[in-house]
Amino acid sequence: MAEKRKDNRGRILRTGESQRKDGRYQFQYTDAAGKRHCVYALNLVDLREKEKVILRDLEDGIRSSDSKKITLNDLIEIYLENHRSIRKVTEISYRKAINAHIKDSFIGNKPIANIRNSDMIKFYNSLLDKGLSSGYLHIIHAFLHPAFEMAVADDLIRKNPCSGVMSKIEKTETVKKKAMTIDEQKCFLKFLSESERYKAYFPLYTILLGTGMRIGECLGLTWKEVDFKNGLIHVTHTLRYDDYGDGRGHQFHITEPKTESGKRTIPMIEDVRKAFLTIRKTNMMLGGSGDLTVDGYRDFIFLTIKNRQLYTQGSIGEMLKRAVNSYNREETERAAKEKREPFLLPHLTPHIMRHTFCTRFCENETNVRVIQEIMGHSDISVTMGVYSHVTTDKAKECMESMEKNMKVL
Repeated sequence: MAEKRKDNRGRILRTGESQRKDGRYQFQYTDAAGKRHCVYALNLVDLREKEKVILRDLEDGIRSSDSKKITLNDLIEIYLENHRSIRKVTEISYRKAINAHIKDSFIGNKPIANIRNSDMIKFYNSLLDKGLSSGYLHIIHAFLHPAFEMAVADDLIRKNPCSGVMSKIEKTETVKKKAMTIDEQKCFLKFLSESERYKAYFPLYTILLGTGMRIGECLGLTWKEVDFKNGLIHVTHTLRYDDYGDGRGHQFHITEPKTESGKRTIPMIEDVRKAFLTIRKTNMMLGGSGDLTVDGYRDFIFLTIKNRQLYTQGSIGEMLKRAVNSYNREETERAAKEKREPFLLPHLTPHIMRHTFCTRFCENETNVRVIQEIMGHSDISVTMGVYSHVTTDKAKECMESMEKNMKVL
């Protein structure tokens, strides 16, 4: 019978174990592909802890040796390349987040075999410390979690280190987008209509406030989608200005709406119809859109005054910011002369235009499904969030009015 191998302390070594001349211990094993590997430890106890993991992985078919060569950056790239159902615009937003927060981070170049649940919590908390919101973390989590799930399904790792992480992350306070009041809305539109500098944009903001369209949906409209005869607007696509990474830099692109429910038909109110007619008259005077074409779409409605090009979403937001600042500056000066408090407009964005429309709609419509359809919300909880807020405010008004009539003293 062959004598069993022992270490320098007389302990019997198991199959695959050995002790080197420098005192270190090693364990040799062969993976499922027939390739030999070695792991090392300073003492026998630590070596056998490593052995447990290796033997368990071999028994369960886990490709631990491969997962030690694949970094998180590698895994994300494999995931994005293989999941072609991800919309291009979604992939672009993912890649922006990857380049900004993962690629060169402590976790980006770490082998996925070594990434634990605690690492992911540490990583997410580091993003919060940078000032990112917990909402933005959900965007990052939206591709990290399924990427790790793919690694689990491919037997690269045993567990998904992202599982349950978001429940452990502190939710940051987000500034809620507040809709304009009726007085603010009237004041804003009045200022635009009377301003020499901004009145050219009055029809655009009237349409945003009168339809609730997302800014990309609005800017992507062509005259084909506006049905004057039946008073309808058909929302079928979105205009975006993005870098697709094809070497051309930022270009205009036509994409599907944000969600499938984004494809919808919106009835035109009279003010919106007049705004479209005003734009059409202006376009005819200035020569239309010429040969301007984006992904097969042409005859766009919203064009810059000077060079007859398309607006970017960012330019509309900047224009809105400048208009509000101009109004507030003028109103402050007027109020000082008239010795009264100024009526100032809040910070406004194109999305606040949409939120304002939704609020006005909820104030006048009780059928939540109808509101959801017009807004193009894929999840009715989004609609209910606005509707519940509006109905709560209305209830307060009713109670305050009733209180006045109930006073007897």
